[in-house]
Amino acid sequence: MKLRHVLLLALLLAPDLARAADIRLVVPAGFGDDPFVRGFLASKALAEVGLTVVQQPVANGADAIAALKRGGADLGVFAIGDKDRDALETEGAEAQILSRPYLFESAREVFMMQDTFLGAVATADAGRSGLFPLKLYSHAIDYLLTTAPLRRTQDFERLRMASPDVVLAASKGNAVATRLDDKTLAFAKDFSGKLYLTVGKPETGLLAAAPAFWTQAPEAEKNAIARVADEARTAANAELSAREEAFRRLPNVETNRLDHDTQMHMAMKEAGGEEAMKRDMMLWRKAGVEAHGRPAPELAAGPMPKMAMNSPVFFATDRDDEGGADYANRFGARRLDPAPMTCGFLAAPARRAPPPPLPPAPRNLTKGVDYCARKIVAAARAAGAAKILVLIHGFNNSFGAVADRALELGAELDYAGAILAWSWPSEGSAFSYPYDEDSSAWSEPHLADLVEKIAALAPDLRIDFVAHSMGNRILLQMLRDFALEKANLRVGVAVLAAPDVSQDVFRQQLPQVQKIGALRTLYASEYDRAIEISESYHSAPRAGSGGGAILVAQGIESVDAKLSGHSYVFDEPKAMRDFKQIVNQELKAPQRGLPEREKAGAAYWLIEP
Repeated sequence: MKLRHVLLLALLLAPDLARAADIRLVVPAGFGDDPFVRGFLASKALAEVGLTVVQQPVANGADAIAALKRGGADLGVFAIGDKDRDALETEGAEAQILSRPYLFESAREVFMMQDTFLGAVATADAGRSGLFPLKLYSHAIDYLLTTAPLRRTQDFERLRMASPDVVLAASKGNAVATRLDDKTLAFAKDFSGKLYLTVGKPETGLLAAAPAFWTQAPEAEKNAIARVADEARTAANAELSAREEAFRRLPNVETNRLDHDTQMHMAMKEAGGEEAMKRDMMLWRKAGVEAHGRPAPELAAGPMPKMAMNSPVFFATDRDDEGGADYANRFGARRLDPAPMTCGFLAAPARRAPPPPLPPAPRNLTKGVDYCARKIVAAARAAGAAKILVLIHGFNNSFGAVADRALELGAELDYAGAILAWSWPSEGSAFSYPYDEDSSAWSEPHLADLVEKIAALAPDLRIDFVAHSMGNRILLQMLRDFALEKANLRVGVAVLAAPDVSQDVFRQQLPQVQKIGALRTLYASEYDRAIEISESYHSAPRAGSGGGAILVAQGIESVDAKLSGHSYVFDEPKAMRDFKQIVNQELKAPQRGLPEREKAGAAYWLIEP
């Protein structure tokens, strides 16, 4: 066989080695000078994974969305918050709040607010339209440049608008609307009088992906796109801030701030009425506290009893195996039919020591639910384990993040057993909520099958569970099904951490769930931003909602954790100390020394900061 034939055959048999692809990026008119788009197109990081970005112009944001939905493009950018322009199908009020005029004090304020509760919910709303939202960024900020300060509503009513090339003092106008380009900067420098700069209306941009493209893309490519988007947003923010700072440094330009009553009036006018404005202001205050608040100080963890054995840490997953040698890129988020099952050993971390890094991914991993059950049981017995803790992660988790969390628990938990991380096909993006909802429901029967087979092979091994966030949907449904089937399982504790489950659904499933095992603990927090976002998204309180909305019910011990973050059970020392007492000593809340409170005649307990 000739050499060229050998090379051609090698390329056909190993297409990943020679893969090169064009990414079709749709860009609406008016985005030609968008600093984010410029930064995204200029990056060389995509070429390193064999990707080339091909720009496709369209007329407007609605056309960009349409192109993504029909598969005519892979990625697209458009602005959110304008129904006429963007035509999002189920746009929520939160998306529009980020475009409210005159509520910001600077470009930095815009950037901060986009990263809060408001930005996350606005992007989740965009996700409802059937796209994969990837990155929120500031497309542009419109400012008002005036010859007199703007303080009250009457000041706005007297405005006479002019174009940037018209002298403001002339009768044609006393204000310009500007994005602070070079032309306006030159005008301001030459202007002989005083000028006042007011932050006007931001346009929040969104990078989104077509579902068919994103769900089929390898993890290495998705990670590269996400990295380039982060870099492009950082550069875009810096450019917008620099433009604003150049104006603020001019000696004849003064920063203008509206008084509170005028802000409220402008907000009410934009929102469409007093009631709508009150709701908007409530969300705005939440975002303001989050943007400007300081994180709570970390507390030192108290001593915990040391166990003699180290916990072997395993994983099992129904994600698609992409065959890489790095666990960070090994498994994707595709839901395959028939569903795969892959498992492996990660490490046995030393107690009370930093968790080890992820090992290299072996070329060949154990496949099939029967083989995985046997492997896990055999290894648990070899380690002398009497029980297995099954960790079920939540929304927005890559495989690598789940594996790292499992190794952390192996090092910190002092658990007298093996730890098994179940990794279902979460997209691993904060903006892929609808996809993850479907994936969690798709994954539940696969985990149930594995758990039943482990229990059949080792009826003496006790099985504990800890589920986080959306993973609680998997755990609740699985335990409910086990109870209805009267499955022969030795289930121990079940910890439901920050459940992203509607409270009415939780209550409905609880009577069956409490029949399996003995101790059930619910952790909730009113300072959990992700649960707040889910509440707004579903228009219903969640089982993970704390404070006055804490769920109390027979058959479960509810703990109201006055702690922030979504992973507080694992990240906050006080919560981790309490969690350890549950899984290691099976102590109930009164035995763990938690303060007791009462709601509607039922007890619940507190973890105070």
